[in-house]
Amino acid sequence: MKTPRTSDFDPNARERKLKSPMKDLPPIEKPGLPAVGHDSTLVPPVLPVRDVPPTVSNRRKMKQRHPFDIYNDQYDALKQLALEDRMRGGAGSMSAMVREAIDDFIAKVRAE
Repeated sequence: MKTPRTSDFDPNARERKLKSPMKDLPPIEKPGLPAVGHDSTLVPPVLPVRDVPPTVSNRRKMKQRHPFDIYNDQYDALKQLALEDRMRGGAGSMSAMVREAIDDFIAKVRAE
């Protein structure tokens, strides 16, 4: 165990000067402007950007991942239709097909 220095606990002892290993290094200062010479190029200032007004989209907002139960044969038929659509060069989106079917169903029910 180390022996404590009694001078550390003496209230009348004079304060010790601390030494720093960075004493001989130059102080850190803010950088000045670069010297303008014949070979240096100055970058023009950036102009402020105007705010872009919000746009109103005509697209419908998508509700994410709402589960519905469907029968296996419905899923298989939908999967087959999507594959056939992709083979013809279409998007083959099962989600788009379901959304279209729901829109048709809603329009049919409201027309009654």
